[in-house]
Amino acid sequence: MYRRIDVLVEGRDDREFFDTVTRPGLQEQYEHVEVAEYAGYTIEKRSSYFRAIKAMKADYFLVADINASPCVTEKKERVISHHKGVIDARRVIVVRAEIESWYLAGLDDQACSELGIRNLARTDDVTKERFRSMIPKRFDGSAIDFMREILKVFRVDVAREKNRSFGYLMDRLEKRSGEV
Repeated sequence: MYRRIDVLVEGRDDREFFDTVTRPGLQEQYEHVEVAEYAGYTIEKRSSYFRAIKAMKADYFLVADINASPCVTEKKERVISHHKGVIDARRVIVVRAEIESWYLAGLDDQACSELGIRNLARTDDVTKERFRSMIPKRFDGSAIDFMREILKVFRVDVAREKNRSFGYLMDRLEKRSGEV
């Protein structure tokens, strides 16, 4: 049986993260893995995309930052409502606080030392602004270059321990039975 999974992520940083960190494991389970950015899509286009995925009986999930939502449940409800109920709540993964927190979560003591940053015990509340303030001078303020260097030394086992929402994502991917 042909198996496909579509992962919709907010933007480029999210796509690069998923392409590097989760795609290899997903490719062991699926013949086709699609990681797509939805930031430029209208709600109607996203909803249509999800209807098509469901019609194909493909697996899927949408990843969204928690942003200003007070909790994960409220964020999931907002995402479902915006997409006119086309998305199942079990298919929405909420990043606390933003994808940058997941990047930092995968760094152990050695990687932090090599990159020249302080190792954080927990990254659940790291925002984009805090992440940017941590970029070492040698990257000339380039978040993209810094993120790419992080991905070279990223450790999933470390990230699971340092970030609750990343751990949740990985648990969901490992406990697959046709559902994310």
